[in-house]
Amino acid sequence: MTIRIHSRLEQSRVNGPGSRAVIWLQGCSLNCSGCWNPLSHSVDGGKAVEIDSVVQWVVDLVVNGRIHGLTISGGEPLEQAGALLALLQALRLRVPEISIGVFSGYTEYELARGAFLSRDGHLPSHLADLWRAIRQHLDFAVLGRFNIHRPSHQPLVTSQNQALLLLNDRHSFSDFSPQSVEFTIDSQGTTQITGFPILQ
Repeated sequence: MTIRIHSRLEQSRVNGPGSRAVIWLQGCSLNCSGCWNPLSHSVDGGKAVEIDSVVQWVVDLVVNGRIHGLTISGGEPLEQAGALLALLQALRLRVPEISIGVFSGYTEYELARGAFLSRDGHLPSHLADLWRAIRQHLDFAVLGRFNIHRPSHQPLVTSQNQALLLLNDRHSFSDFSPQSVEFTIDSQGTTQITGFPILQ
């Protein structure tokens, strides 16, 4: 099975607690005005990657002590719900100790009712089941549409209508650092910018 990825980052400290890898999935139908990552919207962009390869990439980073967590963003991760669940299940088998968080533009209400788009063509009842299964593998989630007109300065939450949910007792709200932006330059000079620019 493959999952379509927009980009990934081996190490970040602004996308959740501690040192984390970040994967941005490709494809989003929500098209929130002012989205900071519009190149991740097209379902034809990015690259289809074997899930086993992604899992091994994360496992290697954990084993080498580079990360303690993984954050999955997008694009819209839940629009690849079947592949996302397969990824999370494999990660929990290989590195059960890893902290996992996800960003979704859908609200918890929409997810719980299966009221979200899936490119796999699932019915709403099956989508609701998929979300419940995905939720069991997550430690936190940031849910809700980005709204550029309702800025928030809360950790990981860029719009007041969004919510940071702690899905078990692994983290407390004090674990989440204030919003900030991070620049990463690799050995080839490729620059990645991630994080949360404060909106005024």
